[in-house]
Amino acid sequence: MTRKSRYPVEVTCRKRMKVVIKPLAIEDIDAQMTFFKALPDRDLIRLPHNVLEPNYPKKMKRQIEDGRVHRLVAWNGDRIVGSLALYRGSSRWIEHTGSVVVATHPEVRRYGVGTVLFDEMIPLAESLKIEKIYANLLEEHKEAIKLFKTFGFQREALLHHHIKDSYGRYRNLRIYSIDLEHAHKAMEDLMSGFSDYSG
Repeated sequence: MTRKSRYPVEVTCRKRMKVVIKPLAIEDIDAQMTFFKALPDRDLIRLPHNVLEPNYPKKMKRQIEDGRVHRLVAWNGDRIVGSLALYRGSSRWIEHTGSVVVATHPEVRRYGVGTVLFDEMIPLAESLKIEKIYANLLEEHKEAIKLFKTFGFQREALLHHHIKDSYGRYRNLRIYSIDLEHAHKAMEDLMSGFSDYSG
């Protein structure tokens, strides 16, 4: 049974908002770009790539085709309201690790969209034989840091002046991590606040 066979997955988030989670498909890249354009600058700087540059849709298409990046998106109606990207470690020493980036639409903050996406990511990571997940966050992203701590992430490092934004300003980078086994336990408690899944 492949991971794709379980999708789409419908989840009821907080405030009874329903989302449908599934892997990003090539035909949905335009909708993903619309989602990216709705993100404020403080969210865009957290992303590892400049998602608004003209060639980024082509990059996403290549990532889908070659399987280097695994993306899950949450749909509410005909729009994407949440996006998760799982980047697997690229060298032979870190193939058992992955880094995760989660973003949600400004209009649905605090609905738990990021939480249900992260919960869906766990079996995906398992299928890829990933054992440890990292999240790279800027110090000023207090809400995102709080969210990842809720998921059970612990801070491993603080890198001074590691990030240089589009304005030439240097920012400190915090690196958080969690073992997949611990992520399972943390998500069991979190997901008790959500309705059941339906495929």
